[in-house]
Amino acid sequence: MMSIPRFSSTTVSALGTLVVGLLLWVSGAFTLIQGWGGHSAPVKIAILVAAFVVQLAAPRRPSAALAIMVVLIALDLPSGASLPLWISFTDVIFAVMTVGSARLRRFVGVACFAVTVAGAVAVALAADPRAGVLVGLLGVAFLVSPLGYAQSVHATIRAARAEQSAAAAEHAAALAEERRRVSRELHDTVAGHVSAIAILAEAAREAPDPKPVIASMRSNSLAALSELREMIDVLAADGDDTPTVRWSSLAPFVTAAEAVGSAVEVHGDTEGLPLAIETVLTRIAGEALANATRHEPGQPVAVQLVSVGEIVEMTVSNGLTDGRAMARGEGDGSGGNGLRNMMIRAESIGGSATAGVEGRRWVVRVRVPVVRA
Repeated sequence: MMSIPRFSSTTVSALGTLVVGLLLWVSGAFTLIQGWGGHSAPVKIAILVAAFVVQLAAPRRPSAALAIMVVLIALDLPSGASLPLWISFTDVIFAVMTVGSARLRRFVGVACFAVTVAGAVAVALAADPRAGVLVGLLGVAFLVSPLGYAQSVHATIRAARAEQSAAAAEHAAALAEERRRVSRELHDTVAGHVSAIAILAEAAREAPDPKPVIASMRSNSLAALSELREMIDVLAADGDDTPTVRWSSLAPFVTAAEAVGSAVEVHGDTEGLPLAIETVLTRIAGEALANATRHEPGQPVAVQLVSVGEIVEMTVSNGLTDGRAMARGEGDGSGGNGLRNMMIRAESIGGSATAGVEGRRWVVRVRVPVVRA
């Protein structure tokens, strides 16, 4: 099956001018002013060919095309102003205003307005006001109109570029957020369990019977591996809203804290809460338990979860040795990746999280609204 050749818009426009010129020739309207002599057939053919070639070259060589077209029009004007040349001139002006340099565009814009106004005024004063109006209208049609079309094209291009820039910025922001999300997931999934394993390994060296401690190490290892696998599945899937942990996932953190001598109490549960809220609360509680195990081993830890109307409040507190805040300069509740992740996770579902010293205890407080499906 034959394929239809595709032509550029410039080629189509040049071919259109050529066809229109031939029609004007056949109809006897090749020149605008019939009484100025006109052209012979060879000259008309030469004009049509010249207009066709200059139009084709205008997008690639706008300055040269403009100069050649001005010369052709100046040479042709005494013979009555050939309409195909002026039609081609319109296309050349459009090409200059769309692909030409800023300086060339300014010059052509000013020149087109100046020639239109000056021509209309000169003819009105020298001949007839009605003829001056006609010349002004012709100037608008052949010189000023292409400026308006080109301005519309530039506005469209600017809008498209702005849209592309906005899309690129949105993509970069989404990519950065995805990286932060993966970083939080890795931190919450790996750091807590690995930290607990390191503490338990140290405790096993000094424990009279290391078997319970080793069992807790194994439990944390398996929990970390399981959560890593679940996280990989979520990252590989189309969506990212599937919860990877449940409230029961706190068991390895509780076991690790108890293995280093901390008494852990957990009051309340997440039954009836949306899965997204359960995931966030579990992550924050797990991070708080891991911090307590790492920084204050042997101190009692309490996890309290209560619902007050449509608000869920969770408190994780642990004792402080000699009343000190935990290490890592976290006394103000703003330092460390763990605390930042807690706050970010709570804010992601419209809640808040704070952490700091209260008396002789380190307290993490979380408040999140309950939005039920």
